[in-house]
Amino acid sequence: MWVGIGVFLAGGLGALSRAGVDALVKPWWSRRATGSSKAFPASTFLINVSGAFVLGIVTGYAVKNSAAGAQDFAAVVGVGFLGAYTTFSTEEWHTLGLLRKNAAVEAFNVLGSLCASLVLAALGLWIGSLL
Repeated sequence: MWVGIGVFLAGGLGALSRAGVDALVKPWWSRRATGSSKAFPASTFLINVSGAFVLGIVTGYAVKNSAAGAQDFAAVVGVGFLGAYTTFSTEEWHTLGLLRKNAAVEAFNVLGSLCASLVLAALGLWIGSLL
C-alpha cells in the first residue's frame, strides 16, 4: 500500500522535474543551436538519457541490496519518479517531426538517444552496484 502511494507521489515529482528541465533546456538550446540543429529535441534527449543513468544506479543498488526496503525504493524511484520523468512516446513524437524535416538530425535523435541511454544505464548499474 505504501509503495503504491510512494509511486503516485514520486510520479508527480517526476512530471514536475521533467517540466522544469524542459523549461530550462529549451530556451538554452534555442539560443545556442544553429540551422537544422535548432529542431533537435535537446530537452527530451537529456531527460531520457539522464533518466536511463539514474535508473541504472537505482537498479544496480536494488539488485545488490536484496532487502525489501531497497526493492521498494527501486519501485518508487524507477516506476514512479522516472516513469513520469522520462517518456519514450515524447521522443518518438519529436522524431516523427524531425523525420519530416531532416533525416540526419532524426537519425541522431533515434540512434544517439538509444546508444547514450544504454551506455549511461550500464554505467549507472555499475555505480549502483558499488553503493
